[in-house]
Amino acid sequence: MLLKKEKPAQIDYLENWPEHYYEIENAKERKEILAQAIIRELDLPNDNYRMKLLEKRYGKDGKNDAFMKAWMMIKASGAAGISFFNKRHLQKELKQYMKDLCLLEYAPENETEQAVLLTEWENFAKVLLASCTGSKTYCSTLFGIVPIKDASVARKIAEEIDFVTRTYPQKLELADEFAPFREVMVNTYCNMIENGSSYWYEVVNS
Repeated sequence: MLLKKEKPAQIDYLENWPEHYYEIENAKERKEILAQAIIRELDLPNDNYRMKLLEKRYGKDGKNDAFMKAWMMIKASGAAGISFFNKRHLQKELKQYMKDLCLLEYAPENETEQAVLLTEWENFAKVLLASCTGSKTYCSTLFGIVPIKDASVARKIAEEIDFVTRTYPQKLELADEFAPFREVMVNTYCNMIENGSSYWYEVVNS
């Protein structure tokens, strides 16, 4: 006889708000619940800034992740190479991607907003790691250590983070602006990837 599968317990995302905010996988649903939190004034004015960031990252429709797109475009631009003739164009291009990542023309007004932005970057880092490691379970990647059997995969991810947040921007004289974002990406990698700190040390000191 087949046993009935138990339905997963429904999570009240508004309980202990905003503790469960990033457990909401769908951006559109996340926006709807955030709107409810704003109406209830659960964490104002931080929730207003969260909404601003959410719409900046996912747009009004919540379909595409602008952070992920910017990351992939930076990686692709860097792989194409830099020459004397295209450097100025690539600088302009990179600055646009930096705007998409909230690194330019999107300065938080206070320390509280800065903390909210850092948390948004951290969520992106976890989503990126889930994608890179091929994790099938979103929440297990977001809230636990990611075991990677193949050390080469772990190093490749570390190399990508180093390239996107330091090596390529440095060639275009924009590395300093990437520093706070880089710190979040590196810390998340080291905390989430099993033996991440060791892999990171190997990559940056190779």
